[in-house]
Amino acid sequence: MIVLKIIFFLITGYYIFCTLYIFIFSIAGLFFKNPVFKKAIIHRRIAIFVPAYKADNVIEELARNVLLQDYPNYELIIIADSMTESVVNRLKALPVKVMEFADDNRTKALALNTIMAQLPDDDYDIALILDSDNLIKNRDFLYRLNDAFDSGLKAVQTHRTAKNTNTSLALLDAASEEINNTLFRRGHVTVGLSSSLIGSAMAFDYSIYKEQMKYIFSSGEDKELEMRLLKNRIHIAYLDDLVVLDEKTQHANAFVTQRARWIANQIMLARSSIGEGFIQLFKGNIDFFDKVMQHFLLPRIFLIATVFIFAVLAMVFLCDMYLHVWLIIAALTYLSIGISIPQRLYTVRILKILFYLPKGVILMFLSLLKMKGATTKFIATEHTAVPHDTSVLETDENSD
Repeated sequence: MIVLKIIFFLITGYYIFCTLYIFIFSIAGLFFKNPVFKKAIIHRRIAIFVPAYKADNVIEELARNVLLQDYPNYELIIIADSMTESVVNRLKALPVKVMEFADDNRTKALALNTIMAQLPDDDYDIALILDSDNLIKNRDFLYRLNDAFDSGLKAVQTHRTAKNTNTSLALLDAASEEINNTLFRRGHVTVGLSSSLIGSAMAFDYSIYKEQMKYIFSSGEDKELEMRLLKNRIHIAYLDDLVVLDEKTQHANAFVTQRARWIANQIMLARSSIGEGFIQLFKGNIDFFDKVMQHFLLPRIFLIATVFIFAVLAMVFLCDMYLHVWLIIAALTYLSIGISIPQRLYTVRILKILFYLPKGVILMFLSLLKMKGATTKFIATEHTAVPHDTSVLETDENSD
């Protein structure tokens, strides 16, 4: 009986940690303000890297979209891996650099490192990383990115949001990403901490990016890069008004595979960085320590579901203090999630998320069963030509 009480006490303590963490940063996210930069005089040379593995269905739309940018000093570099010859030839007919890559042990990090090793070190000032299914919304995206780096920034995460919400799973994925944008980007930057990276729609000082990527080999390259930047006290800014559209997962199998990779990398980094986290905390590097603590948080879908289960069990079997504690945990959790979802998603369709949530939880549990080898094995997310509203893409040169 004593052992059960200790276990329950530890579980309650862990959920208090998770709940307070997301509550604090969800509130902070409400006070986020986009930074304003002076117009830069110098047009820095921007390399836009797009790793494209079997991306025949989406890569040409991405290329045409990026070429709408009228910034005078950039180069779109498409890393073509396992794409059909006809698509590669059509890309080569465009004003882009197509560099072919193939390796049996491929990862996104390996592809980027291999291509950067073939490029002169002094050719570029800024590296912008996009995925093959992305679309840039702002016509003046590169101008404004250049202004940000002119102010002295070295690392930037822009606002990645859903390209499509055409299925219940895609809508759930879209809401999940916006929750993370509030908690780990708007909220963190508001209190003076670094934004979390998200794998694409991110930009870096080119020399710093190339140097740090040399040490990264896993499939969770964005999270490893984040840890390396923060350990070196390089702040990661967040620009909410620079928007990149991203294809959201539509099929259960792709969702399970994707989340398996994310969870496996999260667990790997939690294990490997906990000791260094406390060392950096004692050195005053709160940014790094905070990032380590993030790795110990439950994924939001798990948190929403298990808090509900524990709260119901508390009402049935508990009384007094523990019951009140779990009711407070539940209230703060759902309040935090609720205010983290953008107002534009609060339509009748959001009910689809609630009805689909039980299946989402099951898919997350299935992801746990597929984690083995997910940090080292290359697992690509299949991209399709998803339907999206072209009106969300700005075409006016003077648009903000």
